Amino acid sequence: MAGNLPSIPLAYRILLLWFEPFAAFNGAFLCLFYPESFLRTFTTLPYAPDSQVIYDQLAATYVLFAWNEAIVLRLSQDLRVWRAIILGILVCDVVHLYASWQALGTEVFLNPLLWRPEVWVNHLLLYGPGAMRIAFLMEVGIGKDDKKTR
Repeated sequence: MAGNLPSIPLAYRILLLWFEPFAAFNGAFLCLFYPESFLRTFTTLPYAPDSQVIYDQLAATYVLFAWNEAIVLRLSQDLRVWRAIILGILVCDVVHLYASWQALGTEVFLNPLLWRPEVWVNHLLLYGPGAMRIAFLMEVGIGKDDKKTR
């Protein structure tokens, strides 16, 4: 049973329907064609060309994220679908942060003063949208106008 999608604030729509799909496609592009640049956002380890298949697989995952947000969310009028997709991406964010912690080590991970510029960008693109995903899942600002008319 599909529910009606309540009013979704513009900030969520910009993030989920435009910014993140663009960022995910950019990540896929980097993984496929510039894996060295992509790897620098996480670690100082050198790129190994014989591991390109891993970057290609990751690119496929980023394309799926972009598809889910840019297409599936636009097609769905069911808040449960939106919540499921957003929760899935939030879980991915947590795993992503874990991987970053493993690559950087605890001392660097917990001390922004030690972050390289690439790490700053990576973490800002995780923490900011991650906070918005949590807010969305908590229904902050969701359907406020709809509830007044009920």
